[in-house]
Amino acid sequence: MDRKPLTTVSIAIHNLKHKPFRTTGLILLVALFAFTLFGGTVLSKSLENGMNSLSKRMGADILAVPYGYEADIQSALLRGEPSTFYFDAGTTEKVAAINGVEKVSPQLYIATLDADCCAYPIQLIGFDPKTDFVIQPWLSDSLDHPLADGEIVIGCNLNAKVGQKLTFFNQTFLITAQLDKTGMGFDTSVFMNLTTAKQAARESERQKAHPVAKDADLISSVMVKIKNGYDGKDVANNILKAYAKENVHVVVAKNMISNISGNLQGLTTYIYILTGILWVLAVGVLIIVFSVTLNGRKREFSVFRVLGATKRKLVSLILSESCLVSIFGTIAGMAAAAFVVFPFSTYISSLLGLPYLQPSHGTLSGVAVMSFMISFTIGPLASVYAAIKIGSSEIYTVMKEGE
Repeated sequence: MDRKPLTTVSIAIHNLKHKPFRTTGLILLVALFAFTLFGGTVLSKSLENGMNSLSKRMGADILAVPYGYEADIQSALLRGEPSTFYFDAGTTEKVAAINGVEKVSPQLYIATLDADCCAYPIQLIGFDPKTDFVIQPWLSDSLDHPLADGEIVIGCNLNAKVGQKLTFFNQTFLITAQLDKTGMGFDTSVFMNLTTAKQAARESERQKAHPVAKDADLISSVMVKIKNGYDGKDVANNILKAYAKENVHVVVAKNMISNISGNLQGLTTYIYILTGILWVLAVGVLIIVFSVTLNGRKREFSVFRVLGATKRKLVSLILSESCLVSIFGTIAGMAAAAFVVFPFSTYISSLLGLPYLQPSHGTLSGVAVMSFMISFTIGPLASVYAAIKIGSSEIYTVMKEGE
């Protein structure tokens, strides 16, 4: 009958199995920390990427919208929540006449009832290719020609492919491109030129009363780019002073980004504070456990010494047990975090109400390695006291006296 040699690791595994409840509790404690560290770091990096994506793709300095719909356009941009709102298209020329305004471009927002690409309403966004300076610059990465009538570009989260056709309001549109992931509401939106958007709105009249179906001169918002040397807040105030009575309100992009950045910074701070607390808690609990159980294991250690084990061997045994606890706990915690963060990223994004764009595979690998290393240090660090106590004492004599 073959007998496996008794190594330090095999003995450590046997000892951990011999105390299943204690071992499970220690592993869960490390797993909780690893879950928070890895999941929280991925979450923070994803929100940071989403914030950077928003800053790059915003394009406009000011958004002129109908009064009372400021939150709606932000929800559409950040989370893709479908909204439908209108004001007079003449607002475009009025805003363009304000001192400090360099460029203006109208957009039209239409919320669909349903679509054959998905089981939920989506946002149709129409823009004017002749004046647009917001959407076309980053559509050029996916589209190699001007968007023609009847053509659409879809967000990455829509279940459709280039070359297929989608139907909205009983009208068929050809998909000519699909966007890369942006982490914003654009991922669940559909883009078309303004002519196509107005035609879709007219066709929607049978299902939903759209004013634009009767009046082709209605739009949803005006994107505004200000001239160099002008302050966005001053220009926004000038627009409000001139046209607030005409149901025109403004959203300053810089303020919106600053608010989101502030929320992100606060959330990140809470995550790191919680991570720090859990790390201290995990190390503290493990120190106490290893120190307390040391006295209860005197007979066990005395047997090892009688069998010829050196003090260094006993120190290695304690460190091996702590390392195994850390390895199992870290793997379990990181696996649980990956199971939560990656498959449910869309839900997390909508729950937080912030732009959310997962990092690249290289960044994720770096985060995983960093999280593993920090989590792994919990066990060995916590067992240092017990190991030092064993290594600095005449263990055999002390344990004989304690029997």
